[in-house]
Amino acid sequence: MRSSRSFLTALSGGLFLAACSDGTGPGGGPSLDCTTAAAEVLAVGEHRILDPNQTNACVRLPQAGVGGAEHLYVPVSTAGRETDQGVEADYTLTGSSLAAAARQLPSPLLSAFRPPLRAAAFHSMLRERERALSRSPLVALFDQGRVTASATAPPLVGEVRTFQVCSSPACDNFVQTTATARVVANRVAIFVDNAAPAGGYSDPTLTAVSTLFDGFLYPTDTTAFGRESDIDGNGVVIVLLTQLVNALSPNCNSTGSVILGYFFGADLLPLGTNNPGSNEAEIFYGLVPDPSSPDCDVSEAFARSRLPATFIHEFQHMISFNQHRLIRGASSEDTWLNEGLSHFAEELGARRLPAAECPSGSCFDDFLKDGNMANSYAYLQSTENFFLIEPGSSTGQLEERGANWLFVRWLADHFASDTLLGTDLTRRLGATNLVGASNVVAQTGVDFSVLVPEWQLANYLDDLPGFNQSGSRLRYKTWNFRQVFPDSLGQPFPLVPDGTTGSGYSHTGVLRAGSGRHVLVTQAGSAPLVDLLLSGASEAEPVSPTVEARIGLVRIR
Repeated sequence: MRSSRSFLTALSGGLFLAACSDGTGPGGGPSLDCTTAAAEVLAVGEHRILDPNQTNACVRLPQAGVGGAEHLYVPVSTAGRETDQGVEADYTLTGSSLAAAARQLPSPLLSAFRPPLRAAAFHSMLRERERALSRSPLVALFDQGRVTASATAPPLVGEVRTFQVCSSPACDNFVQTTATARVVANRVAIFVDNAAPAGGYSDPTLTAVSTLFDGFLYPTDTTAFGRESDIDGNGVVIVLLTQLVNALSPNCNSTGSVILGYFFGADLLPLGTNNPGSNEAEIFYGLVPDPSSPDCDVSEAFARSRLPATFIHEFQHMISFNQHRLIRGASSEDTWLNEGLSHFAEELGARRLPAAECPSGSCFDDFLKDGNMANSYAYLQSTENFFLIEPGSSTGQLEERGANWLFVRWLADHFASDTLLGTDLTRRLGATNLVGASNVVAQTGVDFSVLVPEWQLANYLDDLPGFNQSGSRLRYKTWNFRQVFPDSLGQPFPLVPDGTTGSGYSHTGVLRAGSGRHVLVTQAGSAPLVDLLLSGASEAEPVSPTVEARIGLVRIR
């Protein structure tokens, strides 16, 4: 919502800057010299997406007029495949420029409130385990009758039940524990482990949480992403609050890392030899207060404050698994998009809940500040160094989560009919057997090789003073990050491009799937033309075709 913005080369006889060509070389590939390059003449505000593996390895910017010119040049990888190790390749960018602008270092302030890396790694592992299970021929597909089981009575307050819970960081070992239903509402039944430490959640606190889930979190998620399954037929989602979640972060006082809660798709698949930990129920897990623990003390206030964001995030994962795997028999959603949608759910929580329903009194603080805002800030500080399409082996880099959310937010801004919340698009992304980049392309009607560079251009250009983005996709409609980051984090806008005027620019780096580098080319009045050559690890070879490199180019002034 717009109101959230306050909430939130060569001239004949002249200078040759690089040797490159706009023609093709032997074998039909790009020729890596500039002798015949044609200038990319753009009007102010106009942009183009160029393919360096076809005819645009060399991009020539024309001689500037008397008022000068400024272009943003962004080489990116548009590979949309999610692989175990990630799609990446070395590249070299040569041309001419001043020394690259000094990049801001991560703020010490951010480390105080960024979510712990260990927790993010745990969640990434769960998403990969789900994908493997959902694709395994050894796990039988639920038929439609299994997905919509015969109705049974929901649990009763005081009912005791035995659950299987992860007992290792890899979630490959399980232990049984007994818990009692403390609160049962229309959509949720909250069980608390009988072995939980004394002095934990009070009944009024749990009742308030169930009311919040029924009244706000459940309708927000189901409106945005579709319905959850009901394989046990009891009409409610089970929440198990257990010290076994705390035990997954045994030394949180020293590591600064605590797993708040999780959903695991194995619970929605049949119990068996290849899936020994399934509870065969819609269930997610949360930690419990344990203020007296010498190694990982968790206060009741801290645990309570994290429940709403944890619930709305994990519930999206549950819905997604149902929509893709159980209903349509497809693989579970790619991790990068799955996480992007769950972080988008957190944003919806901040937008939809009244402040009185948020533990701190600020829904922005409870749902966004320490998560999406901090993560996206960290990503924008160094977009080249982190994936958008993270590897299956990812340790859950917080910067990747920031990229995941930013991309989904940008897509919703431009491809949803209800732009403010974007739930038209997110529902469509869930209700399909497609996953990942193929899913995004199908729902937007735009090729991934166009979407990614346009998004990366928008990451810098949005609300850039003096640049008019009206009517283009080179912006975010719902956030003004140039204002939000200083207001909420006390930090300046983090994306600082390399600067060049046209003399001696050179950079080597790695293009990672979905990400790239921003270069700002500033020409003084009547300055000569500029050539920029994008090549592989050396200037003698093209960029590896595996990364599907593209160049986003826009004239700013």
